[in-house]
Amino acid sequence: MKRTIASIAVMALTIISVASIMMRSARAETVVFTAQLLASNEVPPITNADQNAFGSVTVTVDTVTNLYRFDWSVGGVAASSIILSHIHEGPVGVNGPVRVDSLISPAAPITVVGGSASFSKGGLVGPADVTTRLLAGPSGFYFNIHSNLNPGGVVRGQLVRQAAAPGAGGNAPTLSEWGAILMGLLIIAICIFFLLGRSKTSMALAGGTPSATFEGPMKVDWRLLAKVTLYVEAAIVLALIVLSARTVDIAGALTSGLVVAFIVHLFVGSARRR
Repeated sequence: MKRTIASIAVMALTIISVASIMMRSARAETVVFTAQLLASNEVPPITNADQNAFGSVTVTVDTVTNLYRFDWSVGGVAASSIILSHIHEGPVGVNGPVRVDSLISPAAPITVVGGSASFSKGGLVGPADVTTRLLAGPSGFYFNIHSNLNPGGVVRGQLVRQAAAPGAGGNAPTLSEWGAILMGLLIIAICIFFLLGRSKTSMALAGGTPSATFEGPMKVDWRLLAKVTLYVEAAIVLALIVLSARTVDIAGALTSGLVVAFIVHLFVGSARRR
């Protein structure tokens, strides 16, 4: 009896854990913004040796954690180093305050080589209220890169939200989350396997069957398992095609399908024996 209760408790906790992982993944969303950066966009426009500078930036935002990633590159820069880069809040033609910093500083600049420089960094923390306003109105924010020749800004551009690629949303479980989900499903399968075996033994005792005929945990019906697996995996494949899933999601979903098929076959097999 204690083992049965323990199995049920473990199974319930596992189901809750797996559900929380899936719900967390469903809530996650990655949004991408870009901007074309020009010296002529600066306020006032650049008129010195950096006046032909140009560049582009991609800003990736995790709207759950409010973590930002900057990927930018510049060219045509006459200065010797890039000393700052930020997201500012302000419309076209207006200089606004810094909202998200790249952590570049005059003490740790990016060296310009042959008029060009590039930078990539993730895990940059942004305020939650800034993320909310950015999502609501990206045109009210701009990206600015500063050089040692133009410390007030060498190239600038307003942010534009990019449309999500089909099936590329940020709500798919990560590889580690797929691992946790698979482990959870396996634990559930083992608990169900044990409980079905205990249930069959209990029914045998109630019917007065001699203990010598009691069966242990139920045996796998390989023919039934193959049939159930075929149906489950076929349904998953159709869903993956409709969702245009990525490779990591395809592998995780199909592997999860094997565990789900095993669990379903246990229930079907148990129902047939009654």
